[in-house]
Amino acid sequence: MDKLPWVGVSVKRKEDERLLRGAGRFLDDLDDTVALHAAIGRCPYPHARIRGIDPGGALEMAGVEAVLLGRDVVARTEPTNVLRPFPGAATTAYYAMAHPVARYEGEPVVAVAARDRYEAEDALERIAIDWEPLPHVVDAEEALRSGSPLLFDQVPSNLLAASTVKAGDPDAAFRQAAAVVKGKLRINRVTGLPIETRGLLARYSDQTRTLEVWSSTQTPHLVRAQLAHVLRMAESDIRVIAPDVGGGFGIKMCVYPEDVVVCLLAIDIGRPVKWVEDRVEHFRGCTHAREAVHELELAGSADGTLTALRDRYVIDAGAYNSPFGPPMLTNLMLPGPYRLRDGEIERRVALTNKVPVGPYRGYGQPESNFVREVLLDRLARKLGQDPADLRRKNLLRPDELPFQNLTGATYDSGDYVRCLDLALSRVGYDEVRAGQAAWRREHRYVGVGVSCYAEFTGYPSSAFLGRTGAGFGAYESVTIRMDRAGRAAIYTGVSTFGQGMETTFAQVCASSLGLEPADITIYGGDSRGTPYSVGGFASRTMIAGAGAIATATGEIRAKMLRLAGHLLGVAPEHLEVAAGVVRRTDDPSVQLSIREVSEAAFLGHRLPPGDDPGLEATAYHDPPASAFGYGSVAARVEVDPRSGAFDLQRYVLVHDCGTQVNPMIVEGQIHGGIAQGLAAALFEELQYDRDTGQLVNGTLVDYFAPSAADLPRFELDHLETPAPATSLGVKGVGEGGTIGAAAAVANAIGDALAPFGVELDRLPITAESVWRALEAARSRPAAAVN
Repeated sequence: MDKLPWVGVSVKRKEDERLLRGAGRFLDDLDDTVALHAAIGRCPYPHARIRGIDPGGALEMAGVEAVLLGRDVVARTEPTNVLRPFPGAATTAYYAMAHPVARYEGEPVVAVAARDRYEAEDALERIAIDWEPLPHVVDAEEALRSGSPLLFDQVPSNLLAASTVKAGDPDAAFRQAAAVVKGKLRINRVTGLPIETRGLLARYSDQTRTLEVWSSTQTPHLVRAQLAHVLRMAESDIRVIAPDVGGGFGIKMCVYPEDVVVCLLAIDIGRPVKWVEDRVEHFRGCTHAREAVHELELAGSADGTLTALRDRYVIDAGAYNSPFGPPMLTNLMLPGPYRLRDGEIERRVALTNKVPVGPYRGYGQPESNFVREVLLDRLARKLGQDPADLRRKNLLRPDELPFQNLTGATYDSGDYVRCLDLALSRVGYDEVRAGQAAWRREHRYVGVGVSCYAEFTGYPSSAFLGRTGAGFGAYESVTIRMDRAGRAAIYTGVSTFGQGMETTFAQVCASSLGLEPADITIYGGDSRGTPYSVGGFASRTMIAGAGAIATATGEIRAKMLRLAGHLLGVAPEHLEVAAGVVRRTDDPSVQLSIREVSEAAFLGHRLPPGDDPGLEATAYHDPPASAFGYGSVAARVEVDPRSGAFDLQRYVLVHDCGTQVNPMIVEGQIHGGIAQGLAAALFEELQYDRDTGQLVNGTLVDYFAPSAADLPRFELDHLETPAPATSLGVKGVGEGGTIGAAAAVANAIGDALAPFGVELDRLPITAESVWRALEAARSRPAAAVN
């Protein structure tokens, strides 16, 4: 079926009507009158030995039902398994509670279940813990140095993992280069900060020895698998349900220590136990992201051709190899959308006494884009070329795709140069260039910056993931079931967490079955009622989910054609499904309504030979390859060189995510991604005190998350190059908005302050950091101050 009438249409989101009426059902809305409430006691030190715990004071309190200690958790459970392990990574046993050593401030060490949260929190204060503070380290480079405090005796030098990728002959390319630029760039530590924090409600049945868990998660089936492993239970004895989820961004993908603790309390007590994370806990218990230090070099010829790349970088993994592992896409996407064949990338992953890191929107791609694109501007300045011209010269052309970059990623399709040119046109690039000299004479420093990216979306087959040791596949699955009224229901393990999945899945299904999106109901996020699912992350939901829907609806549609043909006396190949009917292609007046066909299927009175009653299909789709979106960002700023203050005046993003199922939802996804990209670029940073090892800004008073008033208007434009290997030609879009933000703004500020020789080398970019860069430039003998 070639016609897909609802694909490419900005249908209003199905889920919004429910949410706007206040009928959404989030984790904390679940009201179990007999549930107890848990509170988690956490380590106040960055590194400490627990010499003893006395829970007696808590157990004496009225309303307290149970206290759970770390030694019991370690004895009864397995360490959390890593779903996406680094090859050759050291083992860091990560139990749900620390015993006998805690390795970061905020690590759980004890838990209380009581009649309400207030009593549970009060009881924690009655538990006496004898601590022995140990030496700590909270800087990744320092952690790798000889003599630094070790987090694990079996992990020498705190080196969790190391790898090197080399392609071509980068050493020769650097020797022969006309120009080489270098930089040491620091990426800030951030967290996802969804509007809804994490939470769990667990109920254990001693009669059936089964566990039911309601979790604010993006991946119900993966959480079930991890819980089964940690709790030493069969997966079939655990049911995980995700209600409405108030944002995920990658940080709600896996099992956390608190999830295991709440389940153990429910098993021990025989009553439901509920825990909802408060915001202070979120900063100290939810995975962090991004932090890394890159020492990057770029080489180019005199005409601006990129010839080689070399990067040596360190990722700060925090205290453990977390349940999903540190970001892995930095290496893969570091070459960007450019014609680069020679390079060497050395990656080291360090353990520090900080909250473990995990996936967050982009999973390494914003980091690699920032360091590469900033160095590209420096190379252009060194060669005396315009940064946009240098990029245009090196961007891959459509006739060069597919192209395998030097780290092994195969870019599939697109027009990167056209994307860049459209962004430049939208931001008024030539006009800014023409006006800069006059503005500077007026002591106005206006600049424009560019950032180009390619975006990895979806995993390239389950077989590929198996070869890398992943604990999940690349496929997605659905069951689609029609009723007698001719409506359809989709059962999917993917939970709804703001990505518009209910609407886009309905559009794809309705297009194939001749229905309207309003005729489709989505039942998602329940591991019991849905086929085995991987979940929503890595910009993969539509790539894999649309394929499963297409396969399942294809089976149902074929059966509808057979049944209608049998009833009408027409060969199925002469029929089509469209606009609520099954009709002859050459005489549309010969038709049956889909309702009539569905009713006949369920009655089973006049079925074609060999067909069973009902209209239902379950399908799995395993994408054969990843799809690569791409985009170009252009930003315009004005900077005050006296203070470093700057105004982000224009922000343009042109992107290509292949076929757009719902353009309105695509724009919403991009807006959200840009907001988080700019937040990390300009505002947010989790800061640890080197001397105390404490997180010093772990509240929303001190962690500067921007509001809408702090961000500019986003100007978007779209290209649409279908992906050759995915169903419908879709490419992922959930993470693209985050990738190019930091580099575009940094380059715009560098351009505005070019007369001063300013080089920005760290995130976030603030007025203070710009002022410091100005002072550093002024102190250099070669700096020209205007």
